[in-house]
Amino acid sequence: MKRNVATDGPGYSFPSASAQEVWKHHIPPTASVEPLTDPRIAKLLGVPAGSPVMRRFRVTGPESEPPFQINISWIHPRGVTDAPEVDAQAPSPGDWLYRLERAGHWPISWMEIHRARMPTRDEAGLLEIPTSLPVLEIVRVGTSGGDGQPIEVTEYIVAGDRVETVHVLHRDESAQAPWPDDTETGG
Repeated sequence: MKRNVATDGPGYSFPSASAQEVWKHHIPPTASVEPLTDPRIAKLLGVPAGSPVMRRFRVTGPESEPPFQINISWIHPRGVTDAPEVDAQAPSPGDWLYRLERAGHWPISWMEIHRARMPTRDEAGLLEIPTSLPVLEIVRVGTSGGDGQPIEVTEYIVAGDRVETVHVLHRDESAQAPWPDDTETGG
C-alpha cells in the first residue's frame, strides 16, 4: 500500500496499481447502503449477515486497457458514523480510507486473503472475459488502529490473465542452520 500521487487529493494505491498510474471507472461508481448477504464477508467485517452496510462498487483499470478489476468495499457502520463522507466519489483513489483514518481509525492495517476461482456470469461480463477464465479474488480486511476491530472489507476480482503475485518469504527463527557451528560446513 502506498500514497497515491497521481491526483492532488489524499488517497492510497494498493499493489495492482502504481502510485503514479491514473485508472478510470469503466462503469459509473456507486456507493449505497445494501444488505451484506455474503456470510464470509460479513464475518470478516464483524457484522451479522444481512446487516445494512455501506457498499462502494467500482470497475476500474488503466485508461487504455479493458477493465482490470471489480472492487467491492464494505465499510463498517461505525466507520460511516465517524466519516459519513465515505460514500462520496472523490478524485483520488482510496480517499475514503484516508477519511476513515482521519476520523479516528489511524493507522488502518491490512491483511489479504487470495484465492483463485471461476467468475460468475456477471463478473465475467464486467471484466469482459469468458466465464471459462479463472479470476483471482483478493479479500482485504482493514483493521482500525483506533479500536483494533475491522473497519472495512474490500473484495477485488481480477481476471486471471491480468494478474501476477510476488511474495517475499521470511525465515522464522525456528528455521536456522541445523548444525551448532561452522565446523561441520567446512567454514
